[in-house]
Formats: sequence, C-alpha cells, structure tokens
Amino acid sequence: TTYFLAKHGFKKSILKQLEQYKIGILQIEEQIKTNDLEEPFFAELIEQLNKEKLYSTPTFYKNKVFWMRFFNCIFFFALSFYILYYSTNIWLQLFCVFIQAIIATSLFGLIAHEATHRNYPKNKFFKSVLSITWPIFWPFITQYGLRYEHNSHHIKIGDADYDYEVAAFASFIRYSGKIKHTFLHKYQHVIAMFMYPFYANIITTIGGINSTFWSKHNRKIALRHNISLFLTVCYFIILPAFIGDTSIIKLIVLYVVFQCVLFSGIYVSSAINHFVPPVTIPIPEEHKNKYAFYVCHNTTNFCLDSKFWYWYTGGFNIQLEHHLVPFVATENLRKMSKIVQQLCKKYAYPYYNYPTFGALWSAHYTYLKLMSDKKINKDIENEMDNKKSYQAR
Repeated sequence: TTYFLAKHGFKKSILKQLEQYKIGILQIEEQIKTNDLEEPFFAELIEQLNKEKLYSTPTFYKNKVFWMRFFNCIFFFALSFYILYYSTNIWLQLFCVFIQAIIATSLFGLIAHEATHRNYPKNKFFKSVLSITWPIFWPFITQYGLRYEHNSHHIKIGDADYDYEVAAFASFIRYSGKIKHTFLHKYQHVIAMFMYPFYANIITTIGGINSTFWSKHNRKIALRHNISLFLTVCYFIILPAFIGDTSIIKLIVLYVVFQCVLFSGIYVSSAINHFVPPVTIPIPEEHKNKYAFYVCHNTTNFCLDSKFWYWYTGGFNIQLEHHLVPFVATENLRKMSKIVQQLCKKYAYPYYNYPTFGALWSAHYTYLKLMSDKKINKDIENEMDNKKSYQAR
C-alpha cells in the first residue's frame, strides 16, 4: 500500500523480506480496485527523501525544534503553576491562560502530532512522561484516540467514511457533498466559527456518541477518553481548589478559556486547510486513483516560509508535504517542501500555498458557503466525484 511505501520506501531489502510471505497473485476478478502503486511522482519522492536522509532527525543538541519543544514545555508549566496556585488577579490570570493555550497549540503540532505518526519520543521514560502529562496539555484529545482517528484521516482526506472530523462535525458543518444536507448546514458559514472553540469536544465526545465511528472502529477509545477527562479535571480544577485559595468557579472559567483558545488554535492551524475551494476542481482522468495526486489536490499549505506560523502550528502549516509522507518529522518538512515543489512542477501536480492566514481563512469560508447550498451544484458534484475517483488502501 502507499501508506506502507511512505514508511519504508522501495528498498530492495524490504521487498526481498516480503518475498517469503508471498502466497500468490489474485485472479483479476478477485482483485479489488486500489490506488496506483506505480505512481512515478510518489516513487521519485520516496527515493529523494531517502537520498537526502529526511526520515532521520539531527542529534538533539543540534536540533532547533528540540529546543523549541523544551522551552515551550518549561514556559507552559511555569505559567500553569503561576495561574493555578500563585496569582490572584483575574485579568493577569486570563492573560497567562491565553499565552499558555497558544503554547499548548504549538506543542500539539510539535509533540502530540509527531507521536501519532512515528516512534516519538524514542526514549521509554519520556514516552511514559508524555502519556501521563498528555491530558494536561491537550484535554479532550486522548493519545490513542488521536492516533487512530488522525491516521484514518490520512488514508482518505475529507471522506466521511475515513475522515473522522468530517463525520463528527456532520450535524453542524457539511464539509463534503457526501454529507446529507440539513437545516443547520444552510447557516454553517455563520455558525462555524462558534464551533471552533469546542473542536475537540465535538470530534471526541459528540462525534463519538452520535456516530458509529467508535463502535465500528475502536471500542476502547470511549473508556480512555473518559479517564483522560478525569485527569484533566483533577489537574486544572480539583487539586488547585483543595491546595490553593482559588474558588472552583474561577478555576472552571480559567479552564474553559484555556480550552477554547487551544481548540480554536488547533482547528484553524490544522483543519481548515483541507476544506478550501481547490478541492472542487475536477481530478483529470489520467490522475484518478493516484495517491500523491489526491493528496496534493485535497491539501494546502499556508505561510510556508513564516517562522511564527511554523512555531504556532507546530509545523501544521506545511500540510501538503506531511500528508504525502506522514513519517517525515516536522523538523524536515521545510526541506521536503523544496523537493515536493520541484516534483509538482515536473509532473504537473497541483501545489497550493496561501501566502497569508487571512487568504486561507477567506478561502475556507468560501468553501463553507459553497457546501451550505442544499442543491447539488457543479462544484459540489465535482467534489463528490473526486472522492469517488480515489480508492483508499
């Protein structure tokens, strides 16, 4: 599969190892339609990534992103303890909560997202520390839940059968023409921004309860989700209320502000760049059922060269490269982008990068307005046909 090849490439040693497991070749009528594994763009991309050694990362003391993570964590906990146990000025507390949530947004891309795709961190002790502290950084987004639903999203972007965000938000926002239109969808371009602060609540809680996704795919997610929420409440509300002098009501308010700023940040930095007008452009016949083309068609970058947006999103602003090969560390995505741009030019593949966040935001709302239409117009029909043109495997 392309997902396997993205991880291991076309190495002869791997293919030789697989030979011992080969049973035979299916008859044509028994073979299911699958994506094209012989896609030249993808084969050349994997070859260049191995040549440039982009699957590996620099030693930690030479790794700028490592130090970015390190100081983010230091500032996060310093602010956290100050807010929960020392400060009494509500306005100063709210300001610190706002900064803390922005740092947590950055760490979501730099740490949580990395842990979903590769063996990160490699050290067993730090891996245990991450598991324990996870609910403190990212409430409502459990580690195993994120790993499952996010990798499923990678298999087929924007399709409700694979992309959990599309399925979980279906009651409020119609991201695809495959979602049956309801009364609320008529106003989705207005109500959408009120959904962002509760992004994770919707995809993990409301989405988990109202959809069949959990029961179909992973029944253990709900239990782990509830345990994670209990740890979150203990850290942010119960312990400070017993140890410190802050009232429970005040702690709840501070926590809700933290959650809303965090979830809004994660959403606008990682989700909206999959739902923009270019996905309604018809996929040419010669590129149907090709993994790399489907990724380039359904994903976009924004502010590619911005250091601020790279830090704030934790690398999520470089989505196109990440979706092509999810196992390349965020440290190397900028280097990878140069290779991908050259290949897109060579093979005439689309490559989208919004120069400013404002341009991305405007494009996203144009798309929401388009999908709010009850009637199946040409653009919606194209979007639906594009999803059908690619068979995920």
